[in-house]
Amino acid sequence: MQMFYLDQPTAKEFLAVYKGILPEYGRMLDSLIIGPSVAIEIAGGSDIVEKFRELCGPHDPQIANTLRKGTIRANFGLDRVRNAIHCTDLAEDGVLESEYFFKVLQGN
Repeated sequence: MQMFYLDQPTAKEFLAVYKGILPEYGRMLDSLIIGPSVAIEIAGGSDIVEKFRELCGPHDPQIANTLRKGTIRANFGLDRVRNAIHCTDLAEDGVLESEYFFKVLQGN
């Protein structure tokens, strides 16, 4: 786990996969550069991404609050941008995201 302060080019690079896909992309970008982000690498079995996504809940906190009460997004999310937590969609993306924060940004 480590705290990062992302500048706009770094946030754009991290969120590049969402550009043109999510209508909230611009607001997501702004939210990453407004203050600190905490990156956490979670390790486990082959189903760790699925289990973590269950803990996070649906991307939209309103949906999370209706369908998955008690999840991180249901409890702490405000809207689709300020939804409390980012979690990867795919196990292979999780590896890339961890490497981005813990190797690329740290210059290792």
